[in-house]
Amino acid sequence: MNSISDSRKDGGNEWQLTRWLFLRLLGIVHLSGFSSYASQIISLNGSHGVLPTGALLGQVSATIGIERFFFFPTLAWLSSSDSALMAVAIAGSVLSLLIVGGVITGPALIANAILWLSIITGGGEFSEFQSDGMLIETTILALFVVPWCRFEAPWPVRMRGKRNTAAPSKPAIWLLRFFIFRFMLASGIVKILSGDPTWANLTALQFHFETQPLPTPLAWYMNQLPAVVLKGMVVMMFITELIGPFLIFGPRVARLVAFALFSGLQVMIESTGNYTFLNLLTFVMAIPVLDDKIVGRVFPKSLVEKIEPVEKVETPQPAKIRKYLFNFSVAVFFLLAGSQLTLSVLGFAVPPMGAILYAIEPLHLVDRYGLFAVMTTDRPEIVFEGSNDGKTWQSYVFSYKVDDIHEAPPWVAPHMPRLPWRLWFAAMSPISENRWVLNLAQRVLQGSVYGFFEKNPFENHPPRYLRARLYHYHFTDFKQKAQSGDWWWRDNGREYFPPLELKDGMIEIAPLGQS
Repeated sequence: MNSISDSRKDGGNEWQLTRWLFLRLLGIVHLSGFSSYASQIISLNGSHGVLPTGALLGQVSATIGIERFFFFPTLAWLSSSDSALMAVAIAGSVLSLLIVGGVITGPALIANAILWLSIITGGGEFSEFQSDGMLIETTILALFVVPWCRFEAPWPVRMRGKRNTAAPSKPAIWLLRFFIFRFMLASGIVKILSGDPTWANLTALQFHFETQPLPTPLAWYMNQLPAVVLKGMVVMMFITELIGPFLIFGPRVARLVAFALFSGLQVMIESTGNYTFLNLLTFVMAIPVLDDKIVGRVFPKSLVEKIEPVEKVETPQPAKIRKYLFNFSVAVFFLLAGSQLTLSVLGFAVPPMGAILYAIEPLHLVDRYGLFAVMTTDRPEIVFEGSNDGKTWQSYVFSYKVDDIHEAPPWVAPHMPRLPWRLWFAAMSPISENRWVLNLAQRVLQGSVYGFFEKNPFENHPPRYLRARLYHYHFTDFKQKAQSGDWWWRDNGREYFPPLELKDGMIEIAPLGQS
């Protein structure tokens, strides 16, 4: 361990160990994203899914010319068959394992960026989440620190005397640090600029734990905390998102405090809500805030020596043209990222940067961020009900979704059950703004989406009729839970869409009386 720290002639401003940790954890994020989507891509976007990718691209082809290949960049243009969609998801999972193992990391990252962009472009409603674009941007920025000039062996293999131990350049590290700076700062500022009264009066967390998309069991307990404690947590959140980012530009101690604030916030969010791989990815993006002097104190000495052998070889200097191209690329990304920050926070970007950001938006190279700008203060949920006679209705229970008041919220992250997430959003607006929900209803009546349900009252045959009710859900308190054992209670049931039935394979409003 001492040999590592003693070799830091510049005071610890090298990042071999930091890079090693950053890239491996990024590989784990890739694995969670691809494997999660692989488990549901056929049901969501397959030929008989809720929103088939082939149908989406067909609509695009009917309205857009050759420029569609840029505005909708996806390999599904070659084939959108079920086997092709699954092949993309599986290939991404396999490449993720190579990244975790440190094998051909650079090419694997490039390939995964293309594959992930292909999936989320063809995913329609089920892939329009900030975390999806954030994974692509993080992957592109990671290419600036990948050790391109050698073939990386899996981490347990010691290649003494054969490895290039050159650390990533300072501009590349600061490019990564600026990303976490931009992400955290924008998340704090949008809460203030939104004018949301719950952030202004520090009451946001009195609603958040109950109304977030997919809470965990711990969220129920957090919801029982006194208001003064929850207000204090909001203050701490603002300190993390508004002050923490500026600590990145300070000395090592300040950066360590920033990392502790960022990671602590992500642990709190992850433990109380299922936010896919977003929190893990944010934690990974905070790692470049550290350096090897910090990371080296955490790693076992044996692992440090395998990552960074004591015997080193001289690193060949890159050609001037390569160095200029590298520095130019870093400068371009700094300029784009800075412009995106001003656009997110102030609503404008210096010309022509706004036009450039708009043009490259389909590629998700530099996305706009800002989480929880407006806090939801109630929890409407869509409950599907089926019937064979139009009189007796039985409820479906979607896997991972808040439906059954008797069941505890699930632990599911980093897996992202995309249908429950999208249904959470759909419940906040009328069916006229969520026509895809009718596609789901049609699939249910056809009996082709049983994999979505934890409890299906019509396992042997789909119902003749299907309707959806909208209820407002609330966490119980200690007294209510002790009496009933329920985690939730609900009220204000009303119609979301009327009873439907199939006619010639298409859904129609069933001629039933209101019930």
